[in-house]
Amino acid sequence: MKKRLTIYLCLIWFVAPVLAGVANESRHFLTTEVGLGYSALLNKSDLGKSSGLAGAKLQIGYEWNYRRFLLHTGLEFASINDRARVAPFTQETPYTIGLPSGLQMTEHFNFQSYQETQMMGQFRIPVQLGGWFAERYYFLAGLRVGLPVLRSGRVKTDVTTTLTDPMLIGELGDVAQHDAYASTERFSTKWSGMIDAQVSAEIGVVLNSFFEKPKGKGKGKGASHSKQPEKKPILYRVGLFADYGVTSCVTYPTGDPLVTVSAPREITPSSYFFASQTGAHSLLVGAKFAVLFQLNQPKPQKAEPSYLEISVTDVATSEPLTAKVDIFDQKKKRTVTRDAKNGRLRYRTRQGDYTITAYNAAYYSQSESASITEDGVTIPIELALQARPWLRLRVTNADTGEPLSVAVMLRDAQSGDSISLLQTSAEEGLARILLDEKRSYKLAIEQTGYETLARGITNVGDSLNLVLTPIKVGKKVVLHNLFFATNKTRILPQSEPALDELYEFLRDNPSLTIRITGHTDNVGSDRDNQILSEGRAQAVRDEIIKRGIASERIEAEGKGESEPIDTNETEEGRARNRRVEFTITSTGGALIEQMKE
Repeated sequence: MKKRLTIYLCLIWFVAPVLAGVANESRHFLTTEVGLGYSALLNKSDLGKSSGLAGAKLQIGYEWNYRRFLLHTGLEFASINDRARVAPFTQETPYTIGLPSGLQMTEHFNFQSYQETQMMGQFRIPVQLGGWFAERYYFLAGLRVGLPVLRSGRVKTDVTTTLTDPMLIGELGDVAQHDAYASTERFSTKWSGMIDAQVSAEIGVVLNSFFEKPKGKGKGKGASHSKQPEKKPILYRVGLFADYGVTSCVTYPTGDPLVTVSAPREITPSSYFFASQTGAHSLLVGAKFAVLFQLNQPKPQKAEPSYLEISVTDVATSEPLTAKVDIFDQKKKRTVTRDAKNGRLRYRTRQGDYTITAYNAAYYSQSESASITEDGVTIPIELALQARPWLRLRVTNADTGEPLSVAVMLRDAQSGDSISLLQTSAEEGLARILLDEKRSYKLAIEQTGYETLARGITNVGDSLNLVLTPIKVGKKVVLHNLFFATNKTRILPQSEPALDELYEFLRDNPSLTIRITGHTDNVGSDRDNQILSEGRAQAVRDEIIKRGIASERIEAEGKGESEPIDTNETEEGRARNRRVEFTITSTGGALIEQMKE
């Protein structure tokens, strides 16, 4: 008993999920169909061949879909018709005159314009199997079993009757007393029959798919074992069909004889076209239109997960790289960030379009696109990152060559915004940073006791050796972009940036003292040039004191035209000689430069 129970439980354990899966993926439809085409009975008699007529059928049915598989049945009414037009023919029968001599003549029935029509209606039950292919096309094949319910035949002919007397030469016609006449006859007859059977096949297409936008194709390969047309509550389809079989409803007629004059002069049943065969092959071919109404709403099957198999490597070495990976869902406009540890990431997702981007601080980011159009697929994504160039700096003392630990300010060359502040190591004077090749940069080093160093960066992958010159007492600095009114000591407004620069220099170096010296060219008298140079130096000193620098830290003097730095024979040389400069008179043991390039 326990053994049987165990077997039953095992069967339930394995069979129940299968049945549940079939039920879950099954679709049930109520179908309505109408078809039109050509029909024929394809029988042949001694009188000739039939030509066929139009046929039709109307059906209400049921269809079951499971994945690619189809089962179709229902109740159908079909009309199969045929028509025969026969060349003129003659049938003879003996004719005995009622005389004692027993004289006998031959009566000739001459048939012209002979036309015989048969119309047959059947109720049929189709049983067909088939399936889907290419997601929109279908095929069905099977049997149809039918029972004739409407059967009728009609004969139309022109009949001319003549007599032949063995005692006379020629024929006798239009002899009323002998019933020899010409007439047009029309008769209806009945046929009887039994159950018929036909083999059938059809092929067609679902129209819904032509009115829907096709989905994009994705990368990778996926399973397609259960492809059906899109799940819609109503499907429309058209197809071509052919039904062929053996029918037993064409038999000898049971109606009145075709022509009756007086017994026994009558046309026997064997004269009928369709009666000359005891059976016929029925054919109905044509086109059909069907509307399918879905009856059930199966629970959606849990989709198999799809994956993005992401690998991140160094493009030069092919070594795996740890990176941050952004996965952007283009439909939902949402980004998910994951870590690709050791260069590998397996991300579970669903159907859709994605953009995958990998980031590593030492590398340029890389992006790839992927589309998942089916469930249960794995798409490989390979992201090879290119290393970003390092800007390497080494700072040393100009006098001793020793490495210096200094702060290096990096700025954007266009906007002047600060980018980063680097600190070189005390042991080697080294520092490095990753920069964007699409931007331009400049650097400045402002170190106590050293001259300010400022320069542009032409290549973010350079290795720069920077040398700082120690500042000494007696160091002279020309104040550029300092403008005065012609032959006046009045400072023009466009000199403000240069004055601010000198003020900030003294503010940031509070122990520093300077001497401001004015110089002129040789135009004019020595006395006038001396007074002008002293006045200009004093004007600069007064402006700096106004900004907040202590007066005792600044001296002022004029040198007139006594210390030219260029020739006074040209305008360019005289312009260089007209200058204001300052000389460091004391460092006080501390210096923090804050000068712009």
